[in-house]
Amino acid sequence: MQEKQVLFDTADTILDKAIRIDVDVLNPRWWERLGIKLRWLPAKRTFHIKPATLGNMIRISRLLLDIDVMPYKGDLTTLDANYQVLNKHGDALAEVIATAIVNTKSGPTKSMISFIKENLTSSELMDIAMVIVKQLNVVPFMTTIISIRGVSLLNPKEKIAFGGPSED
Repeated sequence: MQEKQVLFDTADTILDKAIRIDVDVLNPRWWERLGIKLRWLPAKRTFHIKPATLGNMIRISRLLLDIDVMPYKGDLTTLDANYQVLNKHGDALAEVIATAIVNTKSGPTKSMISFIKENLTSSELMDIAMVIVKQLNVVPFMTTIISIRGVSLLNPKEKIAFGGPSED
């Protein structure tokens, strides 16, 4: 994505607008290939990623917690570690993206997850992941938790009463 488009997308996120994503159908099935050739089916699929609901934020967070953030442990080379991460967490990443796209309690279908795995390049994956991070927008969620709990922003271990100073 270009920098200007990212700025427009950020503005749309603030305004709670859906962000449009176009994905080329790279691996169509035989009947899809025929439909594309005859112009009955589009060569691209369009998705709209809306700001995530609280339930969807929880579902995506659960999926992301299963992904190992320290893949370079042990005696593995960088290339081996990359292959291991792809093997272990590629399906989870596809499910995260599909979950963000559908943004419903029922979650994505297996065919949607399969479409994501078979039709996104790594650069498209990164671009879409950035859009998803913007649409998750966890800052208001954390602010709400802090407001409800009365936690001091300066010292998270201190609780303060609303409108009153903190006690030592």
